[in-house]
Amino acid sequence: MRLALPDVVDRGDHWPRPHRWASAALVIRLTQRLDEIQPALTLYRDPTATDDWVRCAPAEAERLADLLVRAAELVEAPLPSERALDGPFWQDIACPAWCSGGHLPEDAYEDRTHFGDLPSAARAVLIDLLLETAAEGRPEQFEVTVAQHYRSTTARVHVIKSEQAELRLTPAEARTLAAHLRQLVQTAGLSAETLWPWTPIEGVTVGGESAFPCPHRLPWCRGHNKTEITEYRQLGNHLLHSGPITSAPFTTSGSPGSIDISINSLTDRAQPFAYLQLLGGDGGAELDASTIDQVIAALQFTKKYLQEAQPRT
Repeated sequence: MRLALPDVVDRGDHWPRPHRWASAALVIRLTQRLDEIQPALTLYRDPTATDDWVRCAPAEAERLADLLVRAAELVEAPLPSERALDGPFWQDIACPAWCSGGHLPEDAYEDRTHFGDLPSAARAVLIDLLLETAAEGRPEQFEVTVAQHYRSTTARVHVIKSEQAELRLTPAEARTLAAHLRQLVQTAGLSAETLWPWTPIEGVTVGGESAFPCPHRLPWCRGHNKTEITEYRQLGNHLLHSGPITSAPFTTSGSPGSIDISINSLTDRAQPFAYLQLLGGDGGAELDASTIDQVIAALQFTKKYLQEAQPRT
């Protein structure tokens, strides 16, 4: 799709002058590598580029489409006509309803811009990009905002990647991009289970990283970190689902420990299993339903023996 706001692309002086410059464009592709079990959407800022600008999962592309439409609706609303009452000297018309304010008299001409974030009451406005390499311990993210210079009659939609590279769109282009993304997500033909909102679970970590909701929507699964979900896309890898049940404390030679019991399941196994992990010691054990019955019976027998062996008072 062609873009009206970015600078045109200079093809080089070896092109005939009428054809040297081409309009800026955004290329969207649905791709699936041979070693991946799910497709991805890739966006290219330059039609001739071999390296993508961003690579996102279908769920992330669908979320981006939603935000683009919300942003377009926001900036398409009629602009205010009343005069600014308490703005700086250079502002004669009141701010749009979505503007966060903060204008100063000393703002340079190019900085005299209305900025606004999308309302976040329903869903978060940041999209974590699970297929992009995390930088400095934080995931790459997409953010959609709106902006308008105070002398302009129309606002723009900004798609910002990790507070650095951005894409500026007209409202019409934002809607067009949203339509293309939704069409490719539909073409991918993934089940509803894979179109899961990729937002971290507040306060939950797995392996020291932020945990995301289970893509298979298992109600007992505590979630997975970005590394686990990304590696699962490679053929031959499996996703380990785990849900904690309880932790039984104990003491060995004066050192505290615990037996952690959880429900675990691998994506290539139809039946989940219980897992006992000895913390403060070594090793763990996988138990199926039959083995659990045997362990319970053995523990009950042991408990009875210990109770009978206690000195009588």
